[in-house]
Amino acid sequence: MLPILLALGLGPAPPAAAATAIILNSDDDSLSVIDTATYRETAREHVGRQPHHLIVTPDGQTLIIAMASGNELVFIDRAEGTVKRRLAASDPYQVGFSPDGKRFVATSLRLDRVDLYDAATFELEHRLPASSRPSHIAFARDSATVYVTLQSSDKLIAIDLADGQARWTVPVGAQPAGVWVRPSGTILVALMGSDHIAEIEPRDGSILQRIQTGRGAHNFQLSADCKTLYVSDRVAGTISVLDADTLAVKQTLTAPGGPDDMALTPDGNELWATGRWRASVAVIELASGSLKTKVRVGRSPHGIYLY
Repeated sequence: MLPILLALGLGPAPPAAAATAIILNSDDDSLSVIDTATYRETAREHVGRQPHHLIVTPDGQTLIIAMASGNELVFIDRAEGTVKRRLAASDPYQVGFSPDGKRFVATSLRLDRVDLYDAATFELEHRLPASSRPSHIAFARDSATVYVTLQSSDKLIAIDLADGQARWTVPVGAQPAGVWVRPSGTILVALMGSDHIAEIEPRDGSILQRIQTGRGAHNFQLSADCKTLYVSDRVAGTISVLDADTLAVKQTLTAPGGPDDMALTPDGNELWATGRWRASVAVIELASGSLKTKVRVGRSPHGIYLY
């Protein structure tokens, strides 16, 4: 894994544009590096068993890659591109830090549980059974609660971060996947088994409204100015563009191949989306709304990070 990590040792990207995109190829157990200027894959290497998601630490210094079947978290120094640490973890699928940076949460999709860690020490504080197939994560803005979608039971669970106990578990719709907390505090859930997203009341999990997007609504990406919310529609092969305030659908973008995770270039000109079904990444030019190019990567590309 060392050669590819050295290729990442570029330091923080300049404000105008990202230099590198990192893609996790879940079915190939590999990581792809893409030059964002030329849209070419410049490297691909084995990274560990079933990498699905990745996240940057709150201080911006470390990239954490979650290896689900490898049962480990890999910590990469962003400036040097070298592995700092490997930490044993139980089937980490999706990972996230609470807004206050005090807790780290990992879902175990395969083992039906949610692990809560102290973010400073990465010591396990609580392990909560969560059936079945706990998937995506979002945090209340006060860092008191984490919300986790349960894909195979069609539910959303709210977990108290202090004591690790479930506050409520409610049905929200078919195959809930991505989850995002609005500035108002209400929760949005993307329903992969349907064609819409649901807005949820955080106090009791009641459904406030449903907004039609596209078939296989899967995940969310907020624009840098917080005015636009993108929803990947995996089955439809599109990305729905919503007004982040009103939740009205303003536009539908083409993103073939089962769009999943998304990332915006730092200049805000392009939206990148991993295509889980076609081993490619779609690059969409937002000014025109057109598909600019597709970049070939490994099988089942999932997590994405613009470096």
